[in-house]
Amino acid sequence: MKNIFLLILLPVCLFFSCGGNRTASEMMDRAEILLETNPDSAYTLLNNIETPDKLNERQFARWCMLYCRTADKLFEDMLYTEQLDRALNWYKNHGTAEQQAWMGLYLGRSYVKDKLFIPATKAYSDALSLAKEKHLYNVAGYICSYMADLYQYTGQRSEERRKVEDAIGFFKQAGNERSYAFALRDVAKTWAFDDSLSLALHYMLMADSVITNLRDSAEIGEIANGLGNIYDLMGDVEKSKACFFKCLNLNTMDQAPTYLALSDLYYNESHLDSARYYLEKASTPTSNSYTLIDCFYLGYLIEKEAGDTERALCLLEQYQEKKDSLYNEQMQVDIVDAEKRHDVVTVVQENRELVVEKRFLLAFAIIICLLLVVGYQMRDKKRHLEINQRQKFLEEEKRRHKKLKTELEDRLQELTAEMERKAATHEDTSEYKKEIIALRFEKLKQSSLFKAIKEQCRKVEPNIEQKLSEEDWKDLIRLINSLFPNTSAFMKENTLGLTKTETKVCYLSFFNLRLSEEAILLGVSSDSANKFRSRTRQKLCPDQKGGDINEFILQKGW
Repeated sequence: MKNIFLLILLPVCLFFSCGGNRTASEMMDRAEILLETNPDSAYTLLNNIETPDKLNERQFARWCMLYCRTADKLFEDMLYTEQLDRALNWYKNHGTAEQQAWMGLYLGRSYVKDKLFIPATKAYSDALSLAKEKHLYNVAGYICSYMADLYQYTGQRSEERRKVEDAIGFFKQAGNERSYAFALRDVAKTWAFDDSLSLALHYMLMADSVITNLRDSAEIGEIANGLGNIYDLMGDVEKSKACFFKCLNLNTMDQAPTYLALSDLYYNESHLDSARYYLEKASTPTSNSYTLIDCFYLGYLIEKEAGDTERALCLLEQYQEKKDSLYNEQMQVDIVDAEKRHDVVTVVQENRELVVEKRFLLAFAIIICLLLVVGYQMRDKKRHLEINQRQKFLEEEKRRHKKLKTELEDRLQELTAEMERKAATHEDTSEYKKEIIALRFEKLKQSSLFKAIKEQCRKVEPNIEQKLSEEDWKDLIRLINSLFPNTSAFMKENTLGLTKTETKVCYLSFFNLRLSEEAILLGVSSDSANKFRSRTRQKLCPDQKGGDINEFILQKGW
């Protein structure tokens, strides 16, 4: 719809080209007046200038300069490289050195947005050489700062730090204390990422000292946030909290990331109620698109720690959905951005072919959308198929386990009846006893508790206590007693004077655990577990060495 409107507007613009230039100059005059005090209005005025690419070279260069200055204040994207390159060429021939340096900076930033790093580096380097030659220290500081951002993006930490340190020197020479403070903050970040926390703290404290003298509460809050992050890395939780609270008190514009950092601190201290409280505070509108996603993931960690599995899984699903949604939004923005760029190139280079080019872009966008829709449907169909197959497999496994359980129960009843009949006639029943015991052990292995205990022993986490709780012990004893009732009576009588721990060793013997696994469940060392085994075996069968404890128990308790 916008392309059709632009196509209709072109003849009118051609007809009123002279009046349009004069109108554009008046709108730029008003925008320049509003730029410092009301950048939003200036930005609106500049965007309302129709087809700026059709202005003459001087007006177009001025429009680019005003647009980039306004976009910089509002954290909006720079213009396209084709537009800024055209403006820079005019300033090289007719502008001042400072105008050339600023336009070179904006051109470099536009290249970075397009991920064209080599042209970006060249644009930055040319602008920086000119700024240093003409002693334009303020713009030189900004160029170095953005070069540092480029090196950060490419992972060249040492080069990033070098450029930030250059920016510190230039801002100091220019007397720009605000930018000097934030450059100190940026170099502190580089040291923090290299684990040189003492140096990071040194530079951040310098930044705090400088920014405090400016008495801008919002900016003091920003530096306080940086200090909080460094103290957090250093393990000084109380100072970190104090800095984050200071940031919240001074900077009320975008508090969600700070609340999220506080929630993370309390989570790391296992203060889950406080972590939930600040996480809820962090769930507010924010300019940081990743904060909301991180909120869901931290919420998942908190609820997982609290043992609320259902809530944790729900939050994990929301986290994944938001993450996928953000990715899709970025993909859509990239497509729209490609379309706008093509529009600009078309207007600049081939105005006569505007209609054809717009229709081609529209068809291209529709094809892309159709391909995305088809691709999504195919992926969704595949996902449903996988879910159905998994569900079918689980149902089959469930039926198989149920059938095995039924067969075991029937066989046990059959053997028990046969053994009782043999016992009544005083015949040998030892073979029946062995098979009954084997079947009961098989039934034990198929129980959920048996599998849970084996899994707990397999997933050993260092420095985390994994012994069985009292409820777990009750469930374990109840299961063994139900499968081996004669053993239950023997253990209750306790004629051998077994201690509580030795009784636990007796019950654990039915699980055929290794010594290390038994030590984990008892919450003792392997040496202690070995001693408990020896003492238990000595009480059960003092005249016999070796053998499984459960065999002694079954012999005595049958």
